[in-house]
Formats: sequence, C-alpha cells, structure tokens
Amino acid sequence: MALFVCATVSFSQSKKGRKLKYADGKELINAMHKAYSPNKWYKYFTFSQNMEFYRNDSLIRKDVWHEAYAPGSLVIKFGSKDSKDGVLFSNFKVHSFELGKEPRSAQRVHDLLLVGLDVYFYEPSKTIKILDSLGYCTSKIHEDVFDGRKVYVVGADKGDLESKQFWIDAERLYMHRIIYDQKGKINDVIFSDYTKMETYWMSKTIIFKTNGKLGLIERYYDIKFPKEINQDWFDAKKFNEVVLD
Repeated sequence: MALFVCATVSFSQSKKGRKLKYADGKELINAMHKAYSPNKWYKYFTFSQNMEFYRNDSLIRKDVWHEAYAPGSLVIKFGSKDSKDGVLFSNFKVHSFELGKEPRSAQRVHDLLLVGLDVYFYEPSKTIKILDSLGYCTSKIHEDVFDGRKVYVVGADKGDLESKQFWIDAERLYMHRIIYDQKGKINDVIFSDYTKMETYWMSKTIIFKTNGKLGLIERYYDIKFPKEINQDWFDAKKFNEVVLD
C-alpha cells in the first residue's frame, strides 16, 4: 500500500511550477550513472580518517580509522592498518570484528555506499531496485538548494526531513545528503568539503546526525586512488590477516 501511495502522489515540478529536468528519481539515477560511467568516478580508493565522536553535540572521543573501497565493498580497520578490530561491508552483508571474539555477520545494505559510490558502477536498474526495497520513494523528486548549490531531492516532499531521501547536486550529480531511518532513529548524513582530486570529486568531510543531534564527524586524509586493489581485503575470512596499504 505504501508503494502505491508513493507512486500515485509523486510529481516533478519546481517551486515555480515548471517541470524538472528529471521526471523522477529513477531518471536521475540513470543520469548519475551515465555521467560517470565507465571510468569517470574512482573505482577504488583507500584513505584514513580522523574520527570525532559526539554526545549531546559535545566532543567525547577521537579515533583514527583506515579504510578501503571497491564497488559493493568497504573495509574498515580501527586504530591501525593491521588491526583485528573493524567492520567489513560486502555483498550486502556487514561483518563485525573484535579481537578475541567470534565475528558477527548480518544482512545489511549500506545506504551511503549505494547512493554515494556504488551508483556509478551498478546498473541503474539494480540501484533502483535496491532503493525501492529499502523504502526510498524513487518516484518522488523535487528541487531544493543545499550549501548554495541547486540539488534534486529524491524520496520526499519539500519540507519533509524524516522520510528516506537523498540530495543530489544538480550540476555535478554527486550526493550531498542522505536521510534514512535505522533502528527507529533518523540518520541525517552530509557529504561536505567536496574537492577535485586528480580527476575525481571527493567529499573529505562526512557529518552524521541522529535525531537531529551531532554524533560523528569523519575527516579524510591520505586519500589514494589505486588502479588495482587487493580483493583479499574484502574477504571476511581473511580480515584478521590482511594489512591495508
């Protein structure tokens, strides 16, 4: 029933009543893929990040994480590049590792990876199918402004900051913001500090809010775009033995 309502109430007009460039989120997803496929978006990248954890908007802890990305996968090592503590997202599963404990695994689609990175490598029909299954109303689209840039918002009506939605730069077709619920809480994630590195657009600061409260800021550094990457990094069975470069 929710999908039926989503489909029947959707429209694609700006606040001035004119038609938008894209009829719905599906057309926008196709445009994002076309703009950067096959090799205009980074297929692999490695980076470290300074982590700032907040509670009640106050900084409570800092850490350093090391990560590597390939389409459909993200590996995170906590503290050091050879750490046995961390997380692996791969093949729509999340694997959690903690030294001295058995790994834990669960089904999980990583919303940020899907819309922020994987969208440029998956076939658009696959991305759309996954988004629909997660509850994003891809038939809804409207125009807005974010940090002074024109954006298209998919999944919600203007003024609605609770429904699942993502905000895409109208010119550059990358993600600025994504809002989604998880375990009864509303996550609002902002990709900021976009910088052109080599030939790629890279967001170097990610800001996470939960139910309106600042929870985490990630600040990327030592960013690299290797031509090839060690696929063992994304093998859950090899997590404890691999060392990120």
